[in-house]
Formats: sequence, C-alpha cells, structure tokens
Amino acid sequence: MEVEPISFCIHKCSFMDAPSSVEDAQLCATGRIGYLQGEAPVERNSSPGDSYPLTAILLTFIVAVLLNYHHCSRMFKNIREDLIGVRRRTNAFDDHTANELRASFVLVLQLCVCQAILLYLHFRSHYGFEGIFCGALGKTALMTAGLYAFQVSAYFVVGAVFADKEATKLWLRGYNISSSVSSLLLIFPTLIAIFYPPLTNAMIITALCLFLGVKMLFIVKGFRIFFDEIYSLLYFILYLCTLEIIPLIVIYAEVQLLCR
Repeated sequence: MEVEPISFCIHKCSFMDAPSSVEDAQLCATGRIGYLQGEAPVERNSSPGDSYPLTAILLTFIVAVLLNYHHCSRMFKNIREDLIGVRRRTNAFDDHTANELRASFVLVLQLCVCQAILLYLHFRSHYGFEGIFCGALGKTALMTAGLYAFQVSAYFVVGAVFADKEATKLWLRGYNISSSVSSLLLIFPTLIAIFYPPLTNAMIITALCLFLGVKMLFIVKGFRIFFDEIYSLLYFILYLCTLEIIPLIVIYAEVQLLCR
C-alpha cells in the first residue's frame, strides 16, 4: 500500500493581514492569532450598587411608598396650600387621616436614608475610598433622622412661644409636606448616584438644588406666618441661623469626621 506524502500549504498573507505591532508579530510567529486571544482581564470597578444591604434598604422604601400610593396621593391633593398657604380656616374637604400619617412617616424615613446616602457618597468621592461601610452609613442615617426630630421639636417650641396654636399647626404641616416632597424628589438622584458612579457628583448637586428649592418654599411660608412688624425680621434671621443653617453645618461636619 502506497502512502501519500504529507504536504504543507503555505498561506500567503495580504498587506492588510500583516501584523501591525511587535506583539502581533510575536503571536504570528508562534502560530497564535492576536485577535482570537481577546483582551487581558481588568479588575472590575466597585460601585455602591454592589452593596446588597444598601440596595435592599432602598428597594424596601420604594415598595413601602408604592403600597401607600393611594394615601400619598390623598396627602398631596392639597400640596400647594400645605406647602406655601397660610390660610387659618380649615376647609371641610381637607381631610387628613391616620393612613396619611403613616404614608408621611414612610416618606420621612426615606428622606433620612436618601440624605445619608448622598452625604456618604459625597465624602466617598471626596476621599476616594472604596466600598460601602454599613456602620458609617447607618450612623449617618441616624444623624439625619435626629436632625428631623430636632427640627420638629424646635418648630413646635418656637411656634408655641411666638405664635398661636393654629399658626404652629400650619407651620408643622408645611414642614412635613416639604419633607415628603423632598423625599420623592431625592430618591431619583440617589438611585442614579448609586448605580452610575461617574454621575455621583452631578446627582449630589442636583439633589442639593432640589432640597434647597423645597426648603425655600417652607422658609417663605414661615416668614408669611410669623412676620407682622419690622422687629419680627430680627427673630426671623435668628431662626434661620439657629434652626436651618447651623444644624446642617453640624451634620455635615460630623459626617465628614465619620468618613475620614
């Protein structure tokens, strides 16, 4: 039986197939084709969205708000009057139920969590550390919740001293509704900052502008309630410094120390 000799076929490469770098030339010399080898693996950049506890907490609040959607819609039915109105006489159709109080409580908790996350992400971006430390984030959330409780108590005391019961009720109602509105607005930049880290700084600035915009509406309502003569302007300035500006500076400084 006659065996046929083995023949080698030499493939002639065109100019376009020729190696364009030393590395490709070495790969061709060893019989390996460069574009079939793929790219070298690189380390995956971590993001806050990789933290399962953080994601679970946010999803829990979103689900809770959706479950109370009907009560939230009733609560925001008179949003304009509650946010900036100073009408003393209650309308017969302005019904505020216990379910609305529950929905407001959920929104306030969501606001505290969103504020804590945005503050934490701000210092995370500023100092350049990786990962999410749930302990530090939890302490930050406690600080923002403490700020809310402090301001509610302070507004009640100030209203009792400088205004009547009806004016104090209007003021506190405005603060609660402004906090609920801020909660709904801040959830979107918070989610974007978590899952798209390159947009973190832009989302923090956006959230700050939204928060300050709603806060200004509340401050204007307070001015309309308490201002009755020129001397009231001095008290109003003291109120701004004591209850609106200094607490925010203290919270910012404490979170900064916590994240260093």
